[in-house]
Amino acid sequence: MKKLRILLMMVLCLAFASTAAFAAAANKAVDNVVSMHGQIVSINDDMITIKDKNSDNTVALIVRWDTEILNGKNGEDVDLNRLHVGDELTAYYSSISTRSLPPQSRAYALVMGDGQHDGIYMHVSKVDKVKNGVKFLNTNEDMFVTIPENVEDDAKELKQGDKVLVWYDFVAMSMPGQATATKAVILD
Repeated sequence: MKKLRILLMMVLCLAFASTAAFAAAANKAVDNVVSMHGQIVSINDDMITIKDKNSDNTVALIVRWDTEILNGKNGEDVDLNRLHVGDELTAYYSSISTRSLPPQSRAYALVMGDGQHDGIYMHVSKVDKVKNGVKFLNTNEDMFVTIPENVEDDAKELKQGDKVLVWYDFVAMSMPGQATATKAVILD
């Protein structure tokens, strides 16, 4: 009887561990954010097709109720009806896409602007409190950004899973890169 209980506990532990690992891997894949800067080439209801400014690559993005459409200079919301063919923007979307031409993916954010001094959209993976602010790692795990509390009053409220739009002047060429925000907007 004792051996049966131990065996049952081992099976349950293995099942739980594999389920948790699978769920973590699935969430990680969804949280990775890909970006493309370009122009809108078509708008069909909830699908917007973007052509890369520096290549012939295109992507068809599915715009949902939770897709952020933002002004790249100040982070303010932009109404979907404001988008037109020819508008320049940076699209942030899921790394998961269809194998069609063009590939289709879920749009996380569309940041309107020329891409030069626009805010950069990120998902927060890990947050550490630092003196006078917070430092977070994005879900792509390629950038640490420090947000001083004098830049964003609510910086100390930042948590894993949040979405942010950040501006910074330069990036330390480390692995991962590191930057200090000159402006930040924590998105709902």
